[in-house]
Amino acid sequence: MAELSEELKSQYEEHGLDWILDDLELDDRPIWGRNESLERLDEHDNLFKVVQANRLLLGSQLSFNADDNPTWQTISFDSPQQFDVLTIRIDLGDALHVTMLQPKSYESRFIAAAIWRLYFYFISLFVVFVVCTILFIQYQNQAKLSQTKKALIEIAKAPDSTRLPVPKRASCDRDIAESINAMLDAIADLHGNMKTMSVGIAHDLKTPLSRVANRLQSMQHDINDPNLIETHLNHASNDLSAVISTFNNLVRLNSIESGQHKEKFVKLNLSELIYDLALSYLPVFEDSGRILEISTVNDVICFGDADLLSQLICNLLENALEYSNNDAHVWVRLQSHTGSALLQIGDNGPGIAKIDQPHVFERFYRADISRSKPGNGLGLSIVKAICQVHDARLDLLPEQKGAVFNIEVPTSN
Repeated sequence: MAELSEELKSQYEEHGLDWILDDLELDDRPIWGRNESLERLDEHDNLFKVVQANRLLLGSQLSFNADDNPTWQTISFDSPQQFDVLTIRIDLGDALHVTMLQPKSYESRFIAAAIWRLYFYFISLFVVFVVCTILFIQYQNQAKLSQTKKALIEIAKAPDSTRLPVPKRASCDRDIAESINAMLDAIADLHGNMKTMSVGIAHDLKTPLSRVANRLQSMQHDINDPNLIETHLNHASNDLSAVISTFNNLVRLNSIESGQHKEKFVKLNLSELIYDLALSYLPVFEDSGRILEISTVNDVICFGDADLLSQLICNLLENALEYSNNDAHVWVRLQSHTGSALLQIGDNGPGIAKIDQPHVFERFYRADISRSKPGNGLGLSIVKAICQVHDARLDLLPEQKGAVFNIEVPTSN
């Protein structure tokens, strides 16, 4: 919604209200009464209203409060049913404002419920396994066993935060407690990744698929106008391409993480691969007003997959093109060290905020909260996976003016 708010303000200042309504395909200016509004909410359709000087121009006649920031609310509208909705008010000036209301989708509820069921299933299995193991090892010490059982019950209530107490003295009990806590930490990380993936998939797939559905509906109305049909088909094709791109990147990421590409590893000249690939990007950077500096030492040999290493470099260069300033200085440097080579790709652009830096390599994580730029948050995740399969160390350098990535690649004699 934050993205839509900024877009509406920009388009209103440039083109006016009629252009916005035409772009949203609302040139008929509908007015929805109470019953029709509740039916739209029940079907998980968005509600909105356009008001000027306290006069409803179009949209829903329902009354609901909203402010400038997107806010989740539970509203009943004096009906037996309650609706979980995301609301926002967008002031366009000239006493004109747009208020929007978006109900929580079935997809989000289904994904969240499925994740929690799976999560608690694993927790239950893990608790049973831990209890059985400790019963077998510590059956002679009933006092310690009773204490451990109580701790496991508390862990089941708060598995993300509660851990087993670790004895100060080195002992078998201490090793077991530390191992169990490490497993709980791994499960908590898995849960966090699943939540992030579910939100990313729900957002990145629901939006384009909803647009395709709207385009198909519009095609029914405009079936006799070939020009409009062509426009609808082009928009639908672009949205479906975004969906396919997300799935392709997910499949490729899983394929890389499986390690099956290691079977195709060969000795290759990393210097030539990097130089030729960076050289092919020079015209792209020049057309965008950016400067691309290429500095590589000769004859650095490594053991790896040329296609994967090429994708790694392309992803980082595309990242610099997407997020650096229009006049940015971007560089690709390769230095040789004993037993390894240091590849650095960076820019002097705005960089990545400190709060986002620990998460940039996570799947579907987007430092751009409003998601105003294209992409699905998988590019840097693929870079990390390629580094891991090549036993290369990947670092995002802190305290830099821009985004600077260091990759230390093992070399071959």
